[in-house]
Amino acid sequence: MIYKVKKYYPAGIDRRKLLEEGYAKGRSIGTNAEEYKNQDFWPLLASHVRKDRTYLDAGCGVGGWLLFLNEEGYRVEGVDEAAKVLRSMTEYNRDLRVKQGRLTALPYADNSFDGVLAIGSLDHEEDDLDAAVKEMRRVLKHDGLLFLEVPLLNSLRRWKYVPLKRLEALVRRALGHREVFAGYMFDRSAIEDLLKKHGFTVHEVKPHDLQKSGEHYGLYVDWKWLRGSRPYQLNFLGKIAKALWNAISPWVASTGMVVVARKVKN
Repeated sequence: MIYKVKKYYPAGIDRRKLLEEGYAKGRSIGTNAEEYKNQDFWPLLASHVRKDRTYLDAGCGVGGWLLFLNEEGYRVEGVDEAAKVLRSMTEYNRDLRVKQGRLTALPYADNSFDGVLAIGSLDHEEDDLDAAVKEMRRVLKHDGLLFLEVPLLNSLRRWKYVPLKRLEALVRRALGHREVFAGYMFDRSAIEDLLKKHGFTVHEVKPHDLQKSGEHYGLYVDWKWLRGSRPYQLNFLGKIAKALWNAISPWVASTGMVVVARKVKN
């Protein structure tokens, strides 16, 4: 299942411009490397990337992973459609190799990269998932690595979050509010099927969330009554919920999943 998340903005708002301005203001360029090393999927990513290969950070956003990987000695280029953000990155580090472009029309030749990283970007391609996956495959060399991170349509979201969002949509429409696409959530079978459909073999799929004790992105974002006093910190009930759901399975409440796939010949 792929679920299309909707948000509601005042009339006349340009969502893409709003996102670009939010990116530019919301995060500082040159984030501490430890933030990325502490991501629970970094060991998995590190086990698949090599310093003698060339990679593309597709949808690099503010460039956190792009900067981190380059500083760690990996050869990574970046592409994003937000021109303002790209300018900020190159002003911070003029050696960064970045281009402006969308995932659905990557400005690179066929078979250009040993790997493509799409961390938190594929889910923003409204009605263009097939085109984006085809483009990422096109620029990959044979047996090239595709490393994805996407929002997970986990069990809690299926049972509670999605039905509540559908009810909210009915109320909002009745009030005349305008729906705007906010992103996709995928269950495991949906992302695997999408990749296999476009010429990839899937090697690993793992759920992920914040590792620190007392913090959880999925529970914090989805359930306001579980929030603590700081971003992503859980209150007492939230900590109990995290321990309970993780004891059953991390697939129950984790906010996202990471996928390792390889390009295969036609």
